[in-house]
Amino acid sequence: MTVVVSYSSSTPRHDADFARKLSELAAVAGAAAEAAGLGLRWINAADPDAAAAELVAAASGVIVLGGADVDPRSYGAEPAGAWMNSSDAAADAFEGDLVRGALDRGIPLFTICRGTQLLNVVLGGTLVQDLGEGIHRMPVSPMVTHDVLVRGDTRLAGILGVGARAIRSGHHQAVGRLGDGLVVSAVAPDGVVEAVELPGDAWVVGVQWHPEDAAADPAALRALLGDFARAVG
Repeated sequence: MTVVVSYSSSTPRHDADFARKLSELAAVAGAAAEAAGLGLRWINAADPDAAAAELVAAASGVIVLGGADVDPRSYGAEPAGAWMNSSDAAADAFEGDLVRGALDRGIPLFTICRGTQLLNVVLGGTLVQDLGEGIHRMPVSPMVTHDVLVRGDTRLAGILGVGARAIRSGHHQAVGRLGDGLVVSAVAPDGVVEAVELPGDAWVVGVQWHPEDAAADPAALRALLGDFARAVG
C-alpha cells in the first residue's frame, strides 16, 4: 500500500525560507499519513528520480503537496506578476502527469494548495493569478487563519462536517474557471474556492488551505488522511 507524495523539496526556484517552510509542512503531512497506516514514496518534483507514469503504475494513491505558483502558460495565460519568478515549468509538468495518471487509474488522489491548483489545471480549468489583499495572503506574507464554509452533499462534508470551520491558508492564487467534472466543496467568506472534489467512486479531494500547518487543527488533517487511507485500502 504505497502512496506517492510529491513536492519540490530542493530547487533554486525557492528561496531558503520558502524551502524550509515547505519541508516543515511536508514533515507534518508525512507523519500524519504514516500514522494513518500509509507507506510513502517521497518524490522531489523539481528533480524526480522516476517517471510519473512509472510511479503511478506502482502506487495505491497519490498526494501532491503545496509549493510554488503554477506557470500560467500551462492553462493558456501569460504571467502577470514578479512572483512568477518562483514558478518551475518542469515541476508543473511532472506533478501534472502524476495527477493525470492517478485520475486515469482511478486511484485515490489528495491535493493541497498548489496540488489543488494543478488538479484544476489538469482538468482544463484556470487559476486566478493573484487574489490581491484580503483574507488569504500576498505572495510574501505568512499564513493566516480564516473560516471556510464546507458545502453539504460533498465527500469533504462527510469527512469534516458541513458548515464553517477555521483553517490555515497561505495562497495568493486560486481556482478560476473550474476544471471538467470538479465540484466546489468549500469556499472562503469572500467566495474564493477553497476545496474541490470529483464526484463518483474515485476518491479525489483537493483543499486550497494547509491542514498540515503547525497552527492548524490536527484533527482535520487526521480526518482527511484517515479517509484517504481507507480509500487506498
